[in-house]
Amino acid sequence: MQKAPIGRLMAGTVFLLAACSGGQEDRQSAAANPCAVNPCAMANPCAAGMGKIDASKVTQGSKELNAHGNSSAELVAMGERLWNDKSMSKAGATSCSTCHMDKYGMMKASFAEPYPHRVEMAYERAGLAKVSAAEMVQLCMVIPMQNDPLDWSSVELAALSEYVTSIQGGFDASMASGMNPCNPCMGENPCNPCAGMNPCNPCQGKGGN
Repeated sequence: MQKAPIGRLMAGTVFLLAACSGGQEDRQSAAANPCAVNPCAMANPCAAGMGKIDASKVTQGSKELNAHGNSSAELVAMGERLWNDKSMSKAGATSCSTCHMDKYGMMKASFAEPYPHRVEMAYERAGLAKVSAAEMVQLCMVIPMQNDPLDWSSVELAALSEYVTSIQGGFDASMASGMNPCNPCMGENPCNPCAGMNPCNPCQGKGGN
């Protein structure tokens, strides 16, 4: 059996050691920065920007909602369907229930209060001290859903507003979530151990209803 030249063996050994060393450095780098890889980042509807929005787009004022002849029960049923309808959003595969899983996911303590009430997202993004249920729906349409506000006389807005108020009775402040309402992937992201307080996400801590 012919022996390989010593120089070739040494060169191969050096190459293998370098390759292993590089892999170890990559793993150490990833461990040092657990936010470096965030597979949910592109699904973050707040990632497009954190600027102020035009409050006039979401302010109800004297505008009245139109039930289009539907009863309260019919509006609630329609609102529940729309709550889970991802076609309402332009932010990818996102619906109201994406953030508010099981109705109350990511709801803040203020949701237990009758509307109108203060909502941090409404105050910070639109300068509104208090919002009605319909205004809250419109805010969610414009900010996390990245869509146009609904027509104020539309049955869709009436239905979603009726559904939102209908589920308040089953919520109390003890159910309030500290999770990040700006990143609907956050709770499902096993690759980002700092997701709960994610310094890579400028939306962290914002929002709520």
